[in-house]
Amino acid sequence: MKSSAGKQQHGPISKQRNHWLQSALIEAAKLAPRWNPQLAALQARELERGHRNRATLAVARKLVTYLLAVDKSGRAYQLRAPLPEDRTEQEMAQKIKAPKKEKP
Repeated sequence: MKSSAGKQQHGPISKQRNHWLQSALIEAAKLAPRWNPQLAALQARELERGHRNRATLAVARKLVTYLLAVDKSGRAYQLRAPLPEDRTEQEMAQKIKAPKKEKP
């Protein structure tokens, strides 16, 4: 994954992959936005940009991050309310405007 200026660009999925797992993730990614509003928002955002398959792949990648987080924490998955868009934009603006501390 490459990132620059707040944008992320994902490369192709590895060719050394488990095809059964990939198929299961893609099928789950097609259904998950029906029950998870965060995934539905991600899918809608990606669909606005264009290609349906890329939207499904973005949801699948997000599902993988959820799975890894649950595995790492050892706790059951709980849906959390996302931060309001205004709040995150305000926090970003404050970080940019914050004066840097000068060294004595």
